[in-house]
Amino acid sequence: MRFGGQRRSRNVEDRRGRGGAAVGRLSGVALLAVLAIGYFVGIDVTPLLQGLDQGGAPGESRALTPEEEKAGVWVGQVLGTTEDVWAERFRTELNARYTPPVLVLYADVTQSPCGGASGATGPFYCPGDRKIYLDTAFFATMARELGAPGELAAAYVIAS
Repeated sequence: MRFGGQRRSRNVEDRRGRGGAAVGRLSGVALLAVLAIGYFVGIDVTPLLQGLDQGGAPGESRALTPEEEKAGVWVGQVLGTTEDVWAERFRTELNARYTPPVLVLYADVTQSPCGGASGATGPFYCPGDRKIYLDTAFFATMARELGAPGELAAAYVIAS
């Protein structure tokens, strides 16, 4: 199955390329607290800490690579397809209006009302803001570590 030419969703919030703004700077005490919590809870905080060094001052940004641009367009097309399918199903089967979620694309780390997220977290839904969070690098992890390469596997993650 190949995607391309589909309607692109307007419900994509792209945070990729925003260096430093997603996490900000930590004071020495806050850094120790993050390390202690990670240690005692058993969470790998390495991706979060790596995000602190990427991009300098808060608000500083970088240009997206052509691969990142392509992934963003593709994700928008898959999300648009799911919106079309669910809108029709809600209309015909439930006589109701479907409210599509917002999908947040990020690179490496970001913040949500549900807490900090890293690529190691994997995609997740946060009920605090009713948004889906996705680091597109997760698709490479799926192919490399989970044995699930290809567009269909990645589209399944977005659709579910």
